[in-house]
Formats: sequence, C-alpha cells, structure tokens
Amino acid sequence: MRIAQGQGDRYLACAPQCIRQRLCGGVNTANGHVFLQQQDVARVHFGGGRANNRTMPHIETYLLGGAFSDDLPFRPGIIGHAQPRGDLLAGWVAQQCVLHVGFADHAPLIARRASDGSWLHALLSRNARICHGIDINATAVDTARSLGFDHVQQLDVFAPEAPQVLARCAPDMVLVPDVIEHLPDPAAFLRRLAQCLPEAEFVVSVPNALSLRNALHGVCGVEHVNTDHRAWFSPFTLLKVLADAGLVGAELHSCQVAAPGTMKGRLLHRLAVRRPLWADVLVARVKAR
Repeated sequence: MRIAQGQGDRYLACAPQCIRQRLCGGVNTANGHVFLQQQDVARVHFGGGRANNRTMPHIETYLLGGAFSDDLPFRPGIIGHAQPRGDLLAGWVAQQCVLHVGFADHAPLIARRASDGSWLHALLSRNARICHGIDINATAVDTARSLGFDHVQQLDVFAPEAPQVLARCAPDMVLVPDVIEHLPDPAAFLRRLAQCLPEAEFVVSVPNALSLRNALHGVCGVEHVNTDHRAWFSPFTLLKVLADAGLVGAELHSCQVAAPGTMKGRLLHRLAVRRPLWADVLVARVKAR
C-alpha cells in the first residue's frame, strides 16, 4: 500500500533510509516510493494522497469516550493543500447550495474586502449555486445587504425559529469557517446546527495549534493570538469536538490562511504543503451521525 502520492513521495524519498523505515515500516523501491506494511496504515500519512481518519477504527473509541489515554500518540491523516483557505473552500462549494455560518466580517471592513476580493462570503457567493449567510451581527448583515448580498440574515442558531429558518435554506453544504474558536461551547453550537440540518455535509475550519508558525513563535517565547479566540485546536481536539457534536466520518485537510507575500511566508507555505500537520488551518469535512 502506497503511503502517499506527489509531494509526500518526494519528501520521504529525500529522507535517509533509516528514517523512512522508522516512519513507514516499509522499504525503499527503485523509484524512491515508500510502501507501507498493512499495520502501519493507521498511524502514518503524509500529504498528497487521499486520507481518511476512518482507516483508524480505534481512534473513534477515544473520540467517543470509550477509551482513555493521557499520552496517546496520534498520527492523523491530513490532506495538505497549496491553495489558501478561501480558494480551497470556493472550489468545494462550486454549483452547490451553501449555508455560510458566521459569514459577516467586522462591519467597517466588509465593503473594502468585498471590493478587493478578500471577503470570504463574496468569494463563496461567486462560486456557489446559491450562498445563504447567517450571523448574529445585525449591523454587519445590514451592511452586506446594502452591497447586494440578498441571501443573508441575522440569526441566533439557538433561537426557537432557527430550525424552520435553516430548513428553508436546504443547503447541500454547511460551512463553519474559523468560527468555533470564538465560542465558549463549540460542541453545543455544532450539535444544534447538525440537529437542524441532518442531511447536509459540514465543513469546519479552525486555527491549528500545531502549526509551524506557532512553534516558531513559541521558541521566541511569544503567542500571537486573535484576542476574541477562546481556543486553539489540534487534529485530535478538533475531531473530539466534532464527535461531541454528533459529526462523524471526518476527512481532515490543511492549508494556509492566505497566499504568501514574504520570503518567510513562502518558506512556511512550502513546508506546510510537505508536512500538512504544520499548516496554519485545519479543515474537517463531516456528516451528522
């Protein structure tokens, strides 16, 4: 069984054979590809191929609370992407009916970002068949409507009328991009959405606690943080919150927030594509249980 395709192969092919064998339990073939022994599939995946965390059946036992470890060595399967987050999500929503949860930006920034192409909701709206948006910020909703975004509304998902309002949207895909790190109880928020929209696919993105950028900041003894955030997420803790919300079958992806504009950014970008666990953003595609 092949460990990965594309960049993952080139990365492993450059490693010393002792490292390849330690990581993969496999052998180096003439063309530089590394093949896994069957028992290693659950523990190692480097980007470029198609990963699925359901190849690790034991991990669901930990996610659902049936087993416990205070030091579980978890090697997640993550598909790394060279595209920035906005372009990646825009590609996924193409020709679909989409619900964008928490669509609004800070109200004073919406007009500028909509005009320069950096506002995520505008990018999604151009690609999706129809893109609904909900947010609790009434001022931002009014600003978006004034710019011609008609399928947006102010809504608290815990309000009594929320199930009926969301059902009328009838989305194929529900996007919750970089929202749950702002919330005191992200599992309850996602659970409510999943209960209201049980047939939809969910796409949830979060800042990655294990990003190389964060590691470098840590070496310097400093944390760079959005002061409205309540949490960082690792692959496991993201999957744990999703499981608590009743969202399962996770396929994990990673990417950077934006295209790099500096030498440092380009280096981090290249490394994150090669080692997806180092990317700035984790993205999970899941369905309601």
